[in-house]
Amino acid sequence: MRMLHFDSALRAEVGACAFTPGADLVEWSRVTVDSRKAGPGVAFVAVRGEKADGHDYIQAALDAGSPVVVVQQDRAPAGAPCVAVTDSRRALAILAARVEGDPSGGFLLAGITGTDGKTSTAMLLEAGFAACGLIPGLVGTIEYRYAGVSEPSGMTTPDPLELQALFGRMRDRGVNAVAMEVSSHALDQHRVEALPFAVALLTVMTRDHLDYHGTLENYRAAKERLFTELLPASPRAKGAVVNGDDAFGLHLKGVCPLPVTTFSRIAGGGDLCPESVTFDLEGLRGRIRTPWGPIDLDSPLIGPHNLANLLAAIGAAGVLGLDLARFVAGVCAVSRIPGRLERVRGRRNVRVYVDYAHTPMALENVLSVLRPMVGSSRLTVVMGAGGDRDRGKRPLMGRAGALLADRVVVTSDNPRSEDPDAIIAAIVGGIEAARDEGLAIAPFEVEPDRRAAIERSIRGAADGEVVVIAGKGHEDYQILGNRRIHFSDVETAKETLDA
Repeated sequence: MRMLHFDSALRAEVGACAFTPGADLVEWSRVTVDSRKAGPGVAFVAVRGEKADGHDYIQAALDAGSPVVVVQQDRAPAGAPCVAVTDSRRALAILAARVEGDPSGGFLLAGITGTDGKTSTAMLLEAGFAACGLIPGLVGTIEYRYAGVSEPSGMTTPDPLELQALFGRMRDRGVNAVAMEVSSHALDQHRVEALPFAVALLTVMTRDHLDYHGTLENYRAAKERLFTELLPASPRAKGAVVNGDDAFGLHLKGVCPLPVTTFSRIAGGGDLCPESVTFDLEGLRGRIRTPWGPIDLDSPLIGPHNLANLLAAIGAAGVLGLDLARFVAGVCAVSRIPGRLERVRGRRNVRVYVDYAHTPMALENVLSVLRPMVGSSRLTVVMGAGGDRDRGKRPLMGRAGALLADRVVVTSDNPRSEDPDAIIAAIVGGIEAARDEGLAIAPFEVEPDRRAAIERSIRGAADGEVVVIAGKGHEDYQILGNRRIHFSDVETAKETLDA
């Protein structure tokens, strides 16, 4: 195991502003933020968290045998071997990479951020990388996978220690290209500092995670860091790809110091855009314009939002200089993205789609995509909203469902510690507010039990009717209070269709 110490180069890299005599000579080989994992050879990094402050556990780490601690500059303990830094979270990310031997240094690394579309775009990039002869890795919401290995995803973007260990496993299996979802939490908490991003992508920016960020301005500021700080700092950076239909995407084009390529779902609206593309319930097909020449698409993915995801991925491939013919063949071979307008088939002739849409804009997009495709059939949506999350979006979710569907079944999502009935009441409030405005409104019904709501929506559907089950997508669990139970929208829909 390689031993490390805080030499002048590493001190500069982590932003050290002071250190106690001898702390630069101490050797260590691992790093932790958990004093229970401290010990000889383990550097302890004190990080301020949402619920606890690592600085309160410095003495416990020293007592356990840690030879050196890394602290915020205003929390340096007296008489202890320590390195004081301007930001201990940032230092942790850099140290975690150093411990693992900087495994991402050999990757072609694409970072994807945005409110919606990250997972689909990352999976398209993964498929395109493979078609180009690369050995891809995927870091995202549904799973982490690489070279035939699949690992459950604990969070969209892991903490630095887990992320760098994952990168180490990828490197050891020969991975050389990684598509990585980059969450706003990860950017705000400096989990992805000093990664060698080659390209950064913005899918779309809407409302989400205000329970954490507090304001839309803070949320946007976190996303912006990828394009104004992290990507420009990477020696492997080629440029950025952003949504030209999004005001925040156009803002990024103005502030990112690197070349920025835009994509648009509107003809002539971006550097990549459709020339003649048609959509139906079997997919999309047609010709797109790109800076590298026209390209024909024939994809089984449904709707204009998936056209945007395809354009984003192809834009990244072009910026990276990949073989676009092979890349496009790879992305067009992707038949499904788990929980993203995923078709569930069974014996009954009801067209059921499961989608992760859990924000007002995402729900509006999904229903707007399907609305012109259902013809004279009825469009039903089953929807809820998560507990202990942004409460302001709940009436907006109800409004979107009631304005765009023919029938709404309001149910529970992951209520967590909140009263499910209170969450449902907020959603219903949005529906009733729209009704009070005199807008055309779909009839709605309430069924708090999610399984019963799905069963009711499918059993009450006529032949050929379209049912969208929104909010949980790929998730195979439901969080009720402090219990996490197995529950899958896809499995429940399949069982009901076959019953």
